[in-house]
Amino acid sequence: MSTESGPLRVLHVDDDADLCDLAALHLERANENFDVVTETRASEGLRRVRAENIDCVVSDYEMPGMNGLEFLRAVREYDAAVPFILYTGKGSEEIASEAISAGVTDYLQKGTTDEQYDLLANRIEHGVGEVRAREALETSERKFSTLVANLPGMVYRCRNEHGWPMTFVSEGAEELSGYTAATLESGAVNWERDVIHEDDREQLWDQVQVALDADEPFEVTYRIQTANGEQRWMWERGRMVERSEDDVSVIEGFITDITPRRTREQELEVERQLSQSVIETLEDIVVVTEADGTLLRWNDRTTAVTGYSDAEIAEMSASEFLRPADRDRLHEALTRVDAGSTTTVEATLVAADGTRLPYEFRVTAVEQRDGEQRYCAIGRHVRADSQRDEELERYRTVIEAVGDPMYTLDATGRITFANEALAALTGYEEAELIGEPIELVMDETDIEAGRAAIQELLTATDRRHTILEMDVLTAAGERIPCEIHIGLLPTPDGKFRGTAGVIRDVSTRKERERRLAEFASVVSHDLRNPLEVLSGRVELARQSGDVAHLDGVERSIDRMGQLIEDLLRLAHSGDGVIELESVDLSTAATDAWQSTQTDRATLAVDGSGSFQADPGRLQALLENLFRNAIEHGLGAEDADRNGRAGGERHVTITVGVTDSGFFVADDGVGIAPEERERIFDRGYTTQRNGTGYGLAIVQDVVSAHGWGVEVTDSEDGGARFEFRT
Repeated sequence: MSTESGPLRVLHVDDDADLCDLAALHLERANENFDVVTETRASEGLRRVRAENIDCVVSDYEMPGMNGLEFLRAVREYDAAVPFILYTGKGSEEIASEAISAGVTDYLQKGTTDEQYDLLANRIEHGVGEVRAREALETSERKFSTLVANLPGMVYRCRNEHGWPMTFVSEGAEELSGYTAATLESGAVNWERDVIHEDDREQLWDQVQVALDADEPFEVTYRIQTANGEQRWMWERGRMVERSEDDVSVIEGFITDITPRRTREQELEVERQLSQSVIETLEDIVVVTEADGTLLRWNDRTTAVTGYSDAEIAEMSASEFLRPADRDRLHEALTRVDAGSTTTVEATLVAADGTRLPYEFRVTAVEQRDGEQRYCAIGRHVRADSQRDEELERYRTVIEAVGDPMYTLDATGRITFANEALAALTGYEEAELIGEPIELVMDETDIEAGRAAIQELLTATDRRHTILEMDVLTAAGERIPCEIHIGLLPTPDGKFRGTAGVIRDVSTRKERERRLAEFASVVSHDLRNPLEVLSGRVELARQSGDVAHLDGVERSIDRMGQLIEDLLRLAHSGDGVIELESVDLSTAATDAWQSTQTDRATLAVDGSGSFQADPGRLQALLENLFRNAIEHGLGAEDADRNGRAGGERHVTITVGVTDSGFFVADDGVGIAPEERERIFDRGYTTQRNGTGYGLAIVQDVVSAHGWGVEVTDSEDGGARFEFRT
């Protein structure tokens, strides 16, 4: 049976040719979507079923050579799903019973009026609709199972009692806990006693019960001991879904491993404590204020210099530390500094005993998560050059302890200081960096931007700090995306002495942003249209009762399914090759062909050979090439609204070996030379409804293996992909 939308193809078999023609005429009038073909012999009808896409079979019972029941059994041996309606003038309970046993869809006796054809048309439409709805449901369930299997964690169903006995566990359980799904479902392992960390069991139980008693979902974080004794952190979300016969609540939920995140949180806490310790060791005053000057935090140096106690400072504003003549200057500086930028203010600090001290305050505005802006002010007592040099040495010691890559440059742009973290990032020894121009570790495309940023700081009146994003060039030639915080180093008389910089590796952030943007683009754009179509069609079907609108639902489901499958393949295609082994090309091609929708396509294998590859990745590569040849190789003019091949054309796909690897070729419409450089780009497609991810998956698999790929014309004028292994 065809799973494609479009005209519904009906085969009517009756030994009376005139009756066949009359029935075809009435059926096509009853439903303009019907395309009725006829045969007068069951054997010819069986040939059509095997050779064509038939959506429904209507057959008489008494026919020469092969009667309707025999015809039904023969059809069921070939296709167990295609609707089969026994439409006969001579019926009996015995015939009806045998027909039901043989798998008939419906049984209808011929009438004497034209209304019989309206009834027959209704039975045909109903039978096809049921089959297509069942196939769509099976496809949806299969895709759901695939999604569950690929979730980075474990889906479960359990009883809410001590031990939390599992009644269902997804396959992700083994990677998560070391125990197989079957082991957990059997009860051989007690999740509460054997898996959950003993220090977390009681608190976890109480948290879950409080949420369930309030009929609310729960979210909990706790530790587990895996089967091999490893400790991991888990995040779990679940809720009660029903109660069992013995009145025990049943929970369904999802558990995922957050150990890397918890480890990072702990590292950040250590870094925070270190930063706090560094701040407390500084000889500078450090305060954090709100926009109105209310003091939020201050270091011990603040109390030591001002002579005010912590309790007294808590009742003060930042301006109260300054002489009245400088307070307006501080307020003006706060109003002009933007989030992330820094300004410098010189003012006289007045201590509790009336002592006046000249200070330079560097004020940085920081926007918080709540949207409010805070200000961090670092005040340095203005001293002689010798005192500054001594303090600079202490700062260098602090810089080495902090751990971020840092440097200083003289006025000519040569490196005068580089800490160990910078040497580790760039791959140079510290001694190799000192005295070299900063261009040594900069990509040439960023040099002018860096110079322009410094020049802008020199001419700015409201800031001495800026942030640039550029690539750091390592000794090995690698380019690392970084965020560089650049500040000026002025002399006491205000002249330019050089710059200082703090470098942060942002490659992980950049990659995450790229993937999030890519995924957001697909979800927001590609999934929106089929969702809107599906919603609209369902509403029309509900209002009108016309099941023809379900054809649009099926197209939307197919479209969403195709996008989900491509996203799943894309999410895994770039993973490293797990294990290489000797793979036979002929076997790999056959396996991939069986996993692909190959209507109106033929596979030919030219020769055999073996090479080293990851079997799963190779199969994904071949499946996507086959799908590309079928969907794109037939040409846009011969494709239906779902982007799948339509019409009467046919494509032959050939897989064969070469001296340096293997090739996949087809006899379709080919790929224009100007498009060959772009076809592997993510999201690029020439089909109206294509996702543009199939050949991107192929490129990811090629890169993971370290292969090469070239696109040319095949001998038959189609596309040829040649792989060098």
